[in-house]
Amino acid sequence: MSRAFFTHPAHNCAVFEPSAAAVLAEIAQINDYFAVGTGPVDGGWRPLAQLYTDHAMLHGVIARVQTHVRAPERRVAASIFFLGFAARLWSIGLGAVVGHGLLPDFAADRLLFRETGGRIALHIAHPVGRRGDDLELRLADAVLDGHLTPLGTALQPISRELLCGNAASALLGAARQYDHHRATTSPGPGRRLARSLCDDERLSGAMVFGDAGYRRSSCCLYYSTADGGLCGDCVFEQTPRALGRKDAS
Repeated sequence: MSRAFFTHPAHNCAVFEPSAAAVLAEIAQINDYFAVGTGPVDGGWRPLAQLYTDHAMLHGVIARVQTHVRAPERRVAASIFFLGFAARLWSIGLGAVVGHGLLPDFAADRLLFRETGGRIALHIAHPVGRRGDDLELRLADAVLDGHLTPLGTALQPISRELLCGNAASALLGAARQYDHHRATTSPGPGRRLARSLCDDERLSGAMVFGDAGYRRSSCCLYYSTADGGLCGDCVFEQTPRALGRKDAS
């Protein structure tokens, strides 16, 4: 995945307001994907920016994911990690934007992480956020440009289409979980925002929408793990017979 994959022009900064801690605490009640800790931290926490640049550290995380899910190849573990990590980021941003009209600042140098056995915990020591009429695009920039582009680059070589599909699938999954928790009518506010973001040029072609729902145009490879199967939005209707099949990536 090249740097151009999720690139988008920068935007002017807005005024921050220190109300993000309460917002993050509220959305953390939805489920673990929406959870991010706040406040002072002890040792063991590192900026996410380090994960994107320290290849030995990232390799260790992926190796532990591979062991945990019993994946046959590193690229399978890398894809699963990317998918779950993208879901965490989208959940935090989408929950705050849709539910509270506030976008927390979770830039890679502010958002801290701690990893155990391939599982990531997230934390922001001093959370702040911004309000405005352009939060939808700012959310896309924060997740795609700020995190998923450098992570995807660090995970090379891996299919651009696969990672783009993972990013879009994670976004729609986060929206589904948000709307389900809020018991909103369909389509709920989370789904409407996610659907709009999927039209962003940086996610172009990742999803095919229809009257019955949506499908990816790629596969995340989860089916190839020991306990895996096809995801609900998978491009395949039946499990591919061979992991090395070209259109599976």
